[in-house]
Amino acid sequence: MLHGLGGDEHSMSFFTRSIPAAFTVISPRAPIAIEPGMFPGYTDRGYSWVRSVPPPDRVSFAPAIDLLRGFIQSLKCAPVFLMGFSQGAALSYALSLAEPELIAGVIALAGFLPNEALHSDRNEVQSKDTVPPQGYLIIHSIDDQIVPVQRAHHARDFLQALGAPVEYHAYPGGHKIAAQGVKDITRWLEKALDRAQ
Repeated sequence: MLHGLGGDEHSMSFFTRSIPAAFTVISPRAPIAIEPGMFPGYTDRGYSWVRSVPPPDRVSFAPAIDLLRGFIQSLKCAPVFLMGFSQGAALSYALSLAEPELIAGVIALAGFLPNEALHSDRNEVQSKDTVPPQGYLIIHSIDDQIVPVQRAHHARDFLQALGAPVEYHAYPGGHKIAAQGVKDITRWLEKALDRAQ
């Protein structure tokens, strides 16, 4: 589980109850400690996966992708599913498109695709072979004022155009995940695990 901007390794603990018992949950802390003034208008505490002011691009995520790639490879276990919130969802998208063979599927909560993924020439990301086999579960709030729901629509449309399996849900709730979204996580993971076996 990959937390958002200003979070830490405990920020997503609420979601552990939605994870089926067959899964091992790992929730790392982002490597960059936020200092006052680093992200004006957002937060002065917690941790970040990138140094750039939101919204970050895929280049900004490169060091975090390298870090997580090495960590996932060291686990020597499969399948690996990513679940990220906000900035953590953006990192999940970026990592899954950069290393689809490492990732079985992605749950993106209140997140966004890094900007240039939406405007790529599709030479980098061309086909179903460049996305995780179990695809994506995208859950967003229709009234999210931090990451507008249109960002989720862009991610959904982009991924579907690649041929990725995408399940999309939007509920009221601000920059949070509604109770129904938590149920969606459990159901999607149970089905994805069945398909992966």
